[in-house]
Amino acid sequence: MPLDALCLTAVASELRRKLTGGKIDKIYQPSKDQVLLYIRANAENVRLLLSASPGHPRAHLTTLSRENPGTPPMFCMILRKHLLGGRILSLEQPPMERILDFHLEAADELGDRVERRLVLEAMGRSANLILLDGEGRILDCIRRVEGDLAQNRRQVLPGLFYRPPQPTGKPNPLALDPSSLRQALSNPTGREPDKLLLDTFTGLSPLLARELAFRAGGDGEALALELEKLSNSARREEFTPFLLVREGRPVDFSFLPIFQYGPSTESLPQQSFSALLDTFYEEREQAERVRQRGDDLVQAVKRACERTRRKL
Repeated sequence: MPLDALCLTAVASELRRKLTGGKIDKIYQPSKDQVLLYIRANAENVRLLLSASPGHPRAHLTTLSRENPGTPPMFCMILRKHLLGGRILSLEQPPMERILDFHLEAADELGDRVERRLVLEAMGRSANLILLDGEGRILDCIRRVEGDLAQNRRQVLPGLFYRPPQPTGKPNPLALDPSSLRQALSNPTGREPDKLLLDTFTGLSPLLARELAFRAGGDGEALALELEKLSNSARREEFTPFLLVREGRPVDFSFLPIFQYGPSTESLPQQSFSALLDTFYEEREQAERVRQRGDDLVQAVKRACERTRRKL
């Protein structure tokens, strides 16, 4: 599943404990949509991966080695200019949004302490990583976006003030009292419970909606109780990373055990969310790298064949 808002809340809680007060020692950009920060925090050195990949947007600590290009990309150079030697002051996440906002203190060209922000929008094909100054103006971004009024698409370009994505307008299920929650879950048209959850509330993934519906067993009151339990756990930040494994291969992940698939899929608890995401995405990215190299090889052979055909 993609990293949904609640799972990202669990990741943010873990990163907040690990990184607050940490100093950024090195910055690399191993691929066009991934940035790696080497941070000294709590008397240990850690590596923070920030990915704005449309297929795998995420943030977590990583222990995996990644090959860096010989010449750093321009975005990496700008990050180094503004953030090297800086400290992470705080990490914020808008409620039930797939956005992480790192607040940092760094030094400018004159050596004065200035505020900087690094915003990760982990939102699928709209994923982005954006560097802001203390006033909220965009210094640069990993993916520049031209505005399009016809498609209601915002501009994300250097020099503009940062505007976060428009909220969906759906209520946050964690912010509703029991009475409002049950009113929102009224289902006069008889929709499937998981579809009802997705259509009614913001921040819930299809996997989580199906799991809550499965646990409720088709009962509306039980569904409200499951949502209440989820809200209480989220407020207390009681999250446990689970890797879903089927036939020996990781197929998904969650912050609570998943029972909807029955005995064919195991929910294996993991040491941390960072370890979970490292394990889950490494296999997928490795498969993508192999597929991409295969595609490149096929294209190279086609070009060579076409040149030979023209010569003949």
